[in-house]
Amino acid sequence: MSKEIHELEQIMFPPDGSGVKPYEWMINPTRQRQWIDKQGLFLWLAFFFSEIGAGLYFVSLFYAYKPGLILGWLVTLILGGLIHVLYLGNPFRAWRMIMKPNTSELSRGIWIIGVFAALGFLQMVTGGFNIIFNVIMGILCLLIISHGFATMNVIRALPAWSSNIVLPFSIISGVWVGQQILQFMFAVGGSPALASGMEVWAQIFFFAYFLCLVLYVWGTWHANEIGQASIRMMVGDELKKITFIGVGVLAVLLPLIFTLMMWGGDTHGFLIFLRLAAIFAGDLAVRYIIMKSAVYKPLLERN
Repeated sequence: MSKEIHELEQIMFPPDGSGVKPYEWMINPTRQRQWIDKQGLFLWLAFFFSEIGAGLYFVSLFYAYKPGLILGWLVTLILGGLIHVLYLGNPFRAWRMIMKPNTSELSRGIWIIGVFAALGFLQMVTGGFNIIFNVIMGILCLLIISHGFATMNVIRALPAWSSNIVLPFSIISGVWVGQQILQFMFAVGGSPALASGMEVWAQIFFFAYFLCLVLYVWGTWHANEIGQASIRMMVGDELKKITFIGVGVLAVLLPLIFTLMMWGGDTHGFLIFLRLAAIFAGDLAVRYIIMKSAVYKPLLERN
């Protein structure tokens, strides 16, 4: 028996009997581990950076703001793309996935990012802000923003991911964070009037983001018993601190406070920065607990 197989056997079936029982996944809800534990953490980060980069690019289109396009393009491709490669592992095998756009949501996402990379570079070089180019790039941005949760949403065996609110939430999330990055860029880049004018959109996106969170929790809880198991896991011992501090405080409470402080457009660069930092960390926490708390339906129903 090879050393690797022996080590795996010791992890799954330790002598004290505390390991995985071969039959448990058939009769009990089982947490998914491939997309969030160990190397799966790269996928969590890759989705996040790809989507906020595309969100920044998307919002920058409305202001024809070239620095925002450049930064959004770089974040999507450099941070999101490189972390994706780390998740995929051996590039000599991973390339085969690109050849399955008809059957793989992950493959379609890679093709969309490739087209975004080429057309985005062309737009930045030529300064093409005509309506047709903007519409095409806007659609590509929205597809990239929704790509991560769309990949997860097709897995029907995980009710926490197959919720109807997952895709709308992903779009609101990506645009909300991207809008905050652009507002901060205006605030520190000598355009306080533009930063102030964006505050009304910050208020709209924040309350839309909060509403999506509420609807996600409500819908998942009322979907079935497996969805309820996911919600219980979110507030259980393992994820309780991340849920209450990361989601409750960073993603909701602090942005609410800073938004109310700047209500009416009386913005301040430092407050915008603090809100951006809070929602950046908070949105990471939201995505983490959604991925971490997803459990599979058991194959066999208990009587």
